[in-house]
Amino acid sequence: MDLRLDMEPTDRPKVRDEASAIPGEARYVAACVLLGLAIFVIDSFTLLGSAVAVLYVLVIVMASQLGGSLVIKKVSFVCAIATMVAFALVHGAHPETQALLRLIFSLAANGVTTAILLRREVEIENRRAAEASLNASEHRYKIIFDTLAVAIWEHDFTDVKRELQTLRQQGIRDLRQYIADHPEFVVKLRKLARITNVNQTALKLMGVASKKEFFANLDMFLWEMDQSFAKCLIALDEGRLSFQSETKLRNRHGRLIPVIVALNFPADGQGLERIQGSIVDITERLAFQEAIEASRRELEHASRAAMIGEISASIAHEVNQPLSATMNYLQAALRWMDREEPDLDETKKAIQRALVSTEHSADVVKRVRMLLGKAKSDTAEIDIETAILDAVRLKRADLSSHGTKLSLDLSRRIPLIQGDRILLQQAFLNIITNAMQAMDAVEPEGRTLSIESIPGASDIVIRISDSGPGLGDNSGESLFRAFNTTKENGMGLGLAMCRSIVAAHGGAISIANRSDARGAVVEISLPGIAAADQSAAGGD
Repeated sequence: MDLRLDMEPTDRPKVRDEASAIPGEARYVAACVLLGLAIFVIDSFTLLGSAVAVLYVLVIVMASQLGGSLVIKKVSFVCAIATMVAFALVHGAHPETQALLRLIFSLAANGVTTAILLRREVEIENRRAAEASLNASEHRYKIIFDTLAVAIWEHDFTDVKRELQTLRQQGIRDLRQYIADHPEFVVKLRKLARITNVNQTALKLMGVASKKEFFANLDMFLWEMDQSFAKCLIALDEGRLSFQSETKLRNRHGRLIPVIVALNFPADGQGLERIQGSIVDITERLAFQEAIEASRRELEHASRAAMIGEISASIAHEVNQPLSATMNYLQAALRWMDREEPDLDETKKAIQRALVSTEHSADVVKRVRMLLGKAKSDTAEIDIETAILDAVRLKRADLSSHGTKLSLDLSRRIPLIQGDRILLQQAFLNIITNAMQAMDAVEPEGRTLSIESIPGASDIVIRISDSGPGLGDNSGESLFRAFNTTKENGMGLGLAMCRSIVAAHGGAISIANRSDARGAVVEISLPGIAAADQSAAGGD
């Protein structure tokens, strides 16, 4: 018996509800019912000696075309019941052995047919699920392909690869040299590289309305000076798995677009008819890089100008004090000379002091240039007490005219330090000048400047305190920044220069409000010679 069990699910008539059943399906159901009744009648009311009930498999097969597994199971169950009812009607409670064997054979045929049909239904459902999943996956990836922000082009490199293989068969091994000698070969292969598919981003990039209107091959959009395709041919010929390069594409309107092109080649050389390429528009990135480069050049120019201005301002600031002293000494010399009887001895002393101050000005300029540049300053063993007293001596007249009382507490046990005497002296002068200017708002009888030195285990601390209004809202750290000043006519370089000088000597400087009285205190810490030697040895 030839049972057709391999009908496709799309060929099977479906029984839905009675209202929606079409006439053809109704006739198919009626045929199944009539066939089942005919078999039941023949099996129950005739004396045929064969297994008539086995014909119920026809009903089950027909029913499988009307629905799924549930319909098959129901019809199979009904056919089994009909078989047993007919057997009971014909043979009663004491059947013969042959009749019992025919019953078993009929039920077995029913069960085997049902099992085969149910397995077939499972396979059909699995196939449907797989097809649905595949369709959904294809739809999802199609959406991704079309909506991706990166332009995706699909190329057919089959003819290109064939031409490269032909070259090898002709004995050409150095493709780079061949391309250099035959540039027309590259143009030829550009026309053989066909574009088979693109996404919407590619259409927008190239200014094309639809895929049908898109360029047919690479030669139609690569610009005349393109070198990337020749490199791509070399990568393909050498069997590389990927290729990336920068080039320019010419869109439909003739505008050149700078892009990055990335291609992936199959490892086995198969599938060259579907080579995906990613195209990234780098117009904005290049514009951003050009803007950054222009900003960098402007910043370098501004930095150089600011550095020159800072150096000039620093030198002017530091030279101002010795020049003022020089002027005071020369004015004093003139006064000694204008007397009725000129005092030549005092005039000579004043001029000598002016000469020393002028030499100090030259030294200051030299040291400041060294400090701001890369040159190494002149260092020697320095008695810090002497450097402080020299600075006080230069400011003695200003302190007196300012009405500032000076208190010195210098320890005799302070060790020597290694440093530049002129620079350290200039740092002390800057701090004393700042303290005097800070006390301008204080009555003359309340102006006090205190300088003390404190020897430490490995360093020396110099503390300079004033009786001015203190720092107010300014933080100590901000006062050390160049050009940051609280004075109306200040340049904001004094403390900045002091920090540079102290740092050059391996020390530290800080400024804060006094804790014992009103005013501010500047504290400088410098390493002694022993500590400096140990630090230098550790650095080596």
